Amino acid sequence: MKAQPLTEKLLDELTGFDQSVTLNEFTQRRYLLECDKAIRVEPAEGYMCKGIVYALSNNFDKMCESFQRARMLSPSDYLIKSNYIASLGNYGRFEELIGLVKPEEAIENSNLLHALFRALIATAEIELLTQINPKYAQRIKQAIANQYLELETVKQYIFLFNNLMRQKKLRFAMIPSISWLEDDGDLFVYYDFVGSASESMELMDEFDNLVAERGLKQVARKLTIVLIPLRPC
Repeated sequence: MKAQPLTEKLLDELTGFDQSVTLNEFTQRRYLLECDKAIRVEPAEGYMCKGIVYALSNNFDKMCESFQRARMLSPSDYLIKSNYIASLGNYGRFEELIGLVKPEEAIENSNLLHALFRALIATAEIELLTQINPKYAQRIKQAIANQYLELETVKQYIFLFNNLMRQKKLRFAMIPSISWLEDDGDLFVYYDFVGSASESMELMDEFDNLVAERGLKQVARKLTIVLIPLRPC
């Protein structure tokens, strides 16, 4: 489904940004003004565009508020749903995303499939993942088995990390191509996030403390999480 004429150009511009971009204050204000113009004549899609602007501005709460308004105004609009799902995925709202997308629906659409796939590998939801990518599901199962770890314990460990990032309302995602692979007998998963190297180090220190508190060091010794910053400093 295409956007209406007044929002099509605006949507093309917003979805053309790399997901590692953070809009500066001037650019954000300019786009919000364009969104407000669109809202006067195409309110649902105008609020959808506003949600994307806030997503690119690291304002998760405003993003959700705008998308919820868009969805209330046009509950069956597939374009709004698709962009909302993509934005949820970029903020690590994996469980919410999984609840919104059925595997059979995702298989029919490449954008939904990509979003659901990344959410499922980031939560180690093997059963659902098997329905859309059995080869990758087997890769995770085999890698965990090779480390003599239990799937549920690994899921607790991954959830702990995801939850830390969610609480801070950061943009992050697991990198499928290099995650759940073994190297020198150890298992690795890789995330990228919209932040700096110093922020990455602080986050991993905080995560290590949480791991110790929850008694999950036995998992940490075999499964390493690597957090790759997308900002140089």
